[in-house]
Amino acid sequence: MILIDALYINKGGGAVLLDYLIEKILEHKQKELFYFLLDPRFEPPARLKSNYIVIPNKLSERIKFYKARRNDYSKVFCFANTPPPIKLKCSVYTYSHNQKLLEAPRQKFNPKYFKLYLKYLVIKLFNGNTDYYIVQTPHMVEELTNIGLKDKQHCLQIPFYDDRKYTGEHKSFGERNKDEFVFISNPSPQKNHGTLFDAWEYLLSKGFKPVLHVTIDETGPQYVARMNDLNARGARIVNHVYVDPRELYFNCPYLIFPSVMESFGLPLIEAADSGMKVIASNLPYVHDVVVPSLTFEAMDKMSVANAVINAMSEELPFSKVVTRNEVERLIELLLMQPSAAKSNN
Repeated sequence: MILIDALYINKGGGAVLLDYLIEKILEHKQKELFYFLLDPRFEPPARLKSNYIVIPNKLSERIKFYKARRNDYSKVFCFANTPPPIKLKCSVYTYSHNQKLLEAPRQKFNPKYFKLYLKYLVIKLFNGNTDYYIVQTPHMVEELTNIGLKDKQHCLQIPFYDDRKYTGEHKSFGERNKDEFVFISNPSPQKNHGTLFDAWEYLLSKGFKPVLHVTIDETGPQYVARMNDLNARGARIVNHVYVDPRELYFNCPYLIFPSVMESFGLPLIEAADSGMKVIASNLPYVHDVVVPSLTFEAMDKMSVANAVINAMSEELPFSKVVTRNEVERLIELLLMQPSAAKSNN
């Protein structure tokens, strides 16, 4: 039996990936070999019937679970960054998908990182209980090795994502409004909405009024206030709060992506697959997944604004996806016999 430990996964990008992984496993001819440990806040798909258990998402409950079932599994895949709380005899893989957790030791005196640093300390405490970390991109391998959790031989790069959602029929680039830009993101600090709005304010002062589509919810009141002020002065910023990204990706020409930190820039891939041109921060996480149409310096409002002006006045090349979905490889790795898995890593 293979355990997929997804405790602590309940919403956001992690839940989307977990849904997709479960779907692909349930399509596999050996699906009966998999067993899932789930967070009570995660709603499992209807097809997942008896081969899972839900426990409270507390460390004490996780320890209790592993102590009771430590000999039940041939492999364990921990999906939520944190290795098992006890040492197991079987092979263990841990999926590391939160760069902010890996940034936390460098920011341990920053109050904003206090909770993340505590979570990192838990990961470090249990680090010896996992044989490998699995990540999506080369820069995440670098992050893991730079803080000393594992060496490169024990960091496996296996990107996976649902690559079916944004292919197919959509407007050609020439049919789209030339001055519309999209940034689908929550208002977390690393997403860098502040610099983006600074750039839009500068554009407004120079007589440019491109449309900016954003998705800022109640967790970002300061950005909502800033947006309202800019719009009162003549800017065109549309806050959708929650929206199916396909509506925007299929109809708008440009994704603008000022984020300064991403474990895996999935919106960049989705936008490129949707026929958009990607204008993004000149950072490794971007180049790991796409060849962007244009880049800018993430914290420089003038650089962002100039990229927008260039997009509206010049013919930019189309963006290209340079990563690929390897979910089948991940599933086969988990199904391999231990000796075969070791030789193939």
